[in-house]
Amino acid sequence: MDLHYLRIFYEVAKECSFTKAAHNLYINQSAVSIQVKKFEELLGTKLFDRSSKKIKLTYSGEVLYKMSEDIFQKVKRVEKEMARIVEIDRARISIGATTIIGEPLLPKLMKEFSKMYQEIEYDILIASKKEILEKLRDGDIDVAIIDETHITDINLEIIDLEKYPMCLVSSRDYRDIKEVIETPLIVRKKILKHNEAVTAIENNHGIEFKTKIPIDGSLSVIKSFVKKGIGNVVLSYYAVHEEVTSGEFKIIEKVNEVTDGYQIAITKDKRSLLEIIKFINFTKNFKIM
Repeated sequence: MDLHYLRIFYEVAKECSFTKAAHNLYINQSAVSIQVKKFEELLGTKLFDRSSKKIKLTYSGEVLYKMSEDIFQKVKRVEKEMARIVEIDRARISIGATTIIGEPLLPKLMKEFSKMYQEIEYDILIASKKEILEKLRDGDIDVAIIDETHITDINLEIIDLEKYPMCLVSSRDYRDIKEVIETPLIVRKKILKHNEAVTAIENNHGIEFKTKIPIDGSLSVIKSFVKKGIGNVVLSYYAVHEEVTSGEFKIIEKVNEVTDGYQIAITKDKRSLLEIIKFINFTKNFKIM
C-alpha cells in the first residue's frame, strides 16, 4: 500500500471534502480526485459513494479510514518525538565493559553522566574482554571500557584514561606489613599487573607470601573472599575504592610503582558522533579519588 495514496484518502475522508483535502495537502482538487481514483483501482474497491452530492464513505472506506486514522496518529507521534530528539539532542549509546571495570566503576560513572547529560540514554553489556571487543567491531556496542590491554586493530581508537596504584587490601588491620604473609593471598595468575605488584611487595619488604589461593573468577567473588577474611588480594585502587572508603577494606600496602587503569575503545567511524564525544570527554575527566 502506497502511503502517499493513503494520506490523500485520509484527508478527504476526514474533511468530507475533496476541496478541503486539496487545501490541506497543497495540491489542486483535480489531482486529489485522480489520486483517490488510482488508489481505489489499486485496492480493487470503491472507497467513496459518489451517488449523492455529499461525500460518503463506503463500507471499505469506513474500515480503511479507521485504520488509517490510527496510522497517522502514530505518524504524528513519531514526528513529534523526532522533533523533540532534535530539539534536545537526545541520543542513545551502547556501552560494553569487562567485569573488573563494570562492577566497581560503571554504577558511579553512569550516575554522574546521567545527571549531566539527561538527554542521552544508554544500555550496558558486561562480558569478557574478548566478547566486548568482538561486539565493538561488529557494531553491536558503541563504546568499550576495558582494563589496559595492547590493541593493534587499525579500525579501533584506544583512549587511555586514569591510572591508579595497585593496592594490597584486607578486611583486617596489621601492625606490621610482614604479618600479611600469615594470611593467604588471593592471586590472579592471568593478570600481568597483579603479578608485578605482588612481586614488588615481596621484594620491597623481603617477604614471601606463604599460601596463595588462585581464583579465576569475577571481581565480586574475589571481594567476597576478602570480606570473609579468607584471604587478602592485590587489586587496582579503582576496583576497591568503595570498600576502602566505607571501611570494609584496609589498604595494607599501596604499590605506587605499579599502576593499572582502564581504556575506552571505539570504532573510528563513530568518533565524530556528538553523544560519543560527550561520553568520552566526561569519562576522561571522571575521578574516583
